[in-house]
Amino acid sequence: MKYLLVFVFLISITFSCANIIIEGPYAQELQWIDGEWHLELTNSYVFPPSLEMCYLQCVAGFSYFNAIGFPEVGITEVTKNDLNIPYELDLEFDEIELGWEGIYPNYPSCYVYYGGSNYSMAPHAGESLVRKSFLDPVLPLASHYYCRDNSPTMGQPNDNIGFTGTFSGNVINEQGNPLAGAVLEYYPPMGANQIFTNLDGEFSQEMYTVRYDILVKYNEITFIDTLIYVAPDSNTVRTFVLPVTHSSPSLKILLNTQMSVYPNPFNPSTTIRFSIPLDINDITIDIFNSKGQKVKTLKSTYEVPDELQEVTWDGLDSYGTPVASGVYYARLVGDGIVLKESKMLLLK
Repeated sequence: MKYLLVFVFLISITFSCANIIIEGPYAQELQWIDGEWHLELTNSYVFPPSLEMCYLQCVAGFSYFNAIGFPEVGITEVTKNDLNIPYELDLEFDEIELGWEGIYPNYPSCYVYYGGSNYSMAPHAGESLVRKSFLDPVLPLASHYYCRDNSPTMGQPNDNIGFTGTFSGNVINEQGNPLAGAVLEYYPPMGANQIFTNLDGEFSQEMYTVRYDILVKYNEITFIDTLIYVAPDSNTVRTFVLPVTHSSPSLKILLNTQMSVYPNPFNPSTTIRFSIPLDINDITIDIFNSKGQKVKTLKSTYEVPDELQEVTWDGLDSYGTPVASGVYYARLVGDGIVLKESKMLLLK
């Protein structure tokens, strides 16, 4: 049922998140300064360039903007005093819609939902909410959320700092033993949607500062369904205890699987060598960037246990485009279990 609700929610914000055909004002940042809300807007094909036919709707009510200039390029900053009816926005929870009575008068061009059950959280003192894009592997059109940012840039282009945090911890069984190869699936899927525990049952992932639904799985069984809140420049730490034994066959495979990458650093290609001690099916090597976004999946025809196999990555993503220099991770996956992970460095 949760997945259905998430899907319905994503469908409901498709127009606001796609930002392709719906014209009007778009909110780039929201902040409270001295108790008064400030909203940073950009113009998406509003012509003539004036806020006069643009509107804001919030929990408190609906109002058009005053007839003030709205630059075709760049940003403008508005407050309640720029509305015909100076509505206050709720600091803890609100559902804001922005639109333009132009070509698409029945479709708001932008939504800013935060607080309550929304994935975007209310900003704390000294913070703002900034619009951030990501590649959603589930519903590509839903590609924007508003993240808590502790480095506000109201009136200026948004920077790339202050809107991420770390989610880390470990997964153990009831006897306190680490569970390697556990999977933590998270929604919304900000570029990727899975985190895997290492041989010590530990995990760590840099994430955008929103609320996430977390499913903790082991051997493809879901044991925990919970929420986490990732705050900017902080570490959200959790320990998940699962009612499973520690003697699963997958752990024996994990302990004896070998994997290496050479050359490393590399340019433009590298070879990934591996061997698996038992008969495993559906072998793939998934390549992730440093943000946890999958860039390519490499297939393997692995057949004989303990036999050394090789797969070459040519430094291209799944669209055949060369990836940028930086840190990448190769994850060896078999039967849905992450068997090994190796860090790689691409230098151009």
